[in-house]
Amino acid sequence: MIKPCLWFDGNAEDAAEFYVSVFPNSRIDARSTSGIDWPGGKAGDCILVDFTLDGLNYQAMNGGPGPAFNDAMSQSVSCADQAEMDRLWNALQTDGGEPVMCGWLKDRFGVRWQIVPREFEAMIRDNDPERSMRAMAALSEMVKLDVAKLKAAYEG
Repeated sequence: MIKPCLWFDGNAEDAAEFYVSVFPNSRIDARSTSGIDWPGGKAGDCILVDFTLDGLNYQAMNGGPGPAFNDAMSQSVSCADQAEMDRLWNALQTDGGEPVMCGWLKDRFGVRWQIVPREFEAMIRDNDPERSMRAMAALSEMVKLDVAKLKAAYEG
């Protein structure tokens, strides 16, 4: 089994609890404490949280100071409709998250997210290059994606 492991500086439990509160079909599966002092904490502190986000297994590790999250790795969320996109967009920016561009945002922990409508994924796979280019051009002008505007651009 492969599962992404996200590195945090002492707030892995907070991050995991936040993520499972945002996504349906999510839960904390296990918490592990360390028996010894380590670079990210002391004996007895939480070192690892196993959690499930909408059916996908993750780990959050309290690794101590380390490299910050960046755009090279993001969590892409395929949404059924504008309402789901709006809910996730707003929830993930709670308490210090910020919008980026083209459907991307950074949450308060620094993790990058892409909030994308499923319809857009079909648009960019269209065999008609003009239609897919129009959809991409519309996306490039947006911060939070708007399904109706993407559809209008795609359809010409």
